[in-house]
Amino acid sequence: MAVPAVGRIAPTPSGHLHLGNALAFGAAWLSARAASGRVLLRIEDLDAGRARADVATGQREDLEWLGLHWDAEVAPQSTRQYPLDGIPAFRCLCTRPTRLYLGCRCRAKEHDKGAWRFDTPRGLVEFVDRTRGPQRFSPDEDPILVRADGEAAYPLAVVIDDHRDGVTEVVRGGDLLAATATQLRLYEVLGWTPPTWLHVPVLRGPDGKKLSKSHGSTELRALRAAGWTAERVWEVLGPLLGVESLEPAGFRPERVRIGEFLVADSGAVFGPLEASAAAPVAG
Repeated sequence: MAVPAVGRIAPTPSGHLHLGNALAFGAAWLSARAASGRVLLRIEDLDAGRARADVATGQREDLEWLGLHWDAEVAPQSTRQYPLDGIPAFRCLCTRPTRLYLGCRCRAKEHDKGAWRFDTPRGLVEFVDRTRGPQRFSPDEDPILVRADGEAAYPLAVVIDDHRDGVTEVVRGGDLLAATATQLRLYEVLGWTPPTWLHVPVLRGPDGKKLSKSHGSTELRALRAAGWTAERVWEVLGPLLGVESLEPAGFRPERVRIGEFLVADSGAVFGPLEASAAAPVAG
């Protein structure tokens, strides 16, 4: 019997949602719904210094406005524990420059302080992206799993959370494609079945940088204030996902575009990035 599909929408409440978030979350919603699956909402608020409850509230409102309704909201990351049981790890006192220029020898020193790093099994990791096909990447070398202050880092938290929450498919931005290798190594050492993967195009602002809260004109609340409707958002983003509207029946992973696309201050999406002077992708 096939396992029912479970997707997740996982915003980080350190900044308001923008078109790049809408693209990734829309793809996650479409993918799960196309498989008659469930959609979970998980607030990824590990960074206590930047996470804001009012931003999380605004993100929920933006998602509802977009039509991305979820079946359940699971516990936020700030309320969860992330044990290292079963994971080969060592404590490290090195700074980034030390590791870069002198190399790290902490693995053999058994420190009782410092960050916990993943003693990553070496070698290429192979997996299939549902849009891009077969992929091969080397995992990050000994990434931090738990910071020196005891706060779990993203590579550890996302793997444990997706396993706990029963997530069967991960849909996210293409900037995280290579990070899949490290996460698969964690699934491997923990003996867990990994989800499937689908990475959507990366959207960049007029300055060429990946969309973020610094590109205020592309925030959903700014577009809404400028008169945009949710339908208008999907008219602009739909061609990147191979759909004409937020309709799951029309979603096919192989139709999702690959690459990077430029977003103008007006919110129009141009692309691909290397041909950013071309006509808008939509509207």
